[in-house]
Amino acid sequence: MGMEKFYSNVRQKLGLEKEELKNELKEEVVEELRVEFEEEISYIEAQMKEYEQLVAEVNHLMAKMRRKGLVNNQEKQKNIKMQGFDEDLEPLRSKLRKLEESMQQRLDEQKAYS
Repeated sequence: MGMEKFYSNVRQKLGLEKEELKNELKEEVVEELRVEFEEEISYIEAQMKEYEQLVAEVNHLMAKMRRKGLVNNQEKQKNIKMQGFDEDLEPLRSKLRKLEESMQQRLDEQKAYS
């Protein structure tokens, strides 16, 4: 009931309708949120691009390993050896760790703001 009295007073004093007030308030809030979250959206988009690049690198590495595996398979009667697998994956693991740390840091900053 308090909100109705508020709107009634506002209509009387300012001559504005309830819907006009709601629309103005909505536009204001949307604009503020857009500005506030624009940086977050940009960060998330950048992280997604980095993640997509990482996935592409993993796919390329897997395709390379399959080709190598097929050659080994033909040469050694289906005995595929994964030599240097950890060494090949280390740069990708490092990038993934950095990505995770960055995202965790960002999450911690967001928790601190709220």
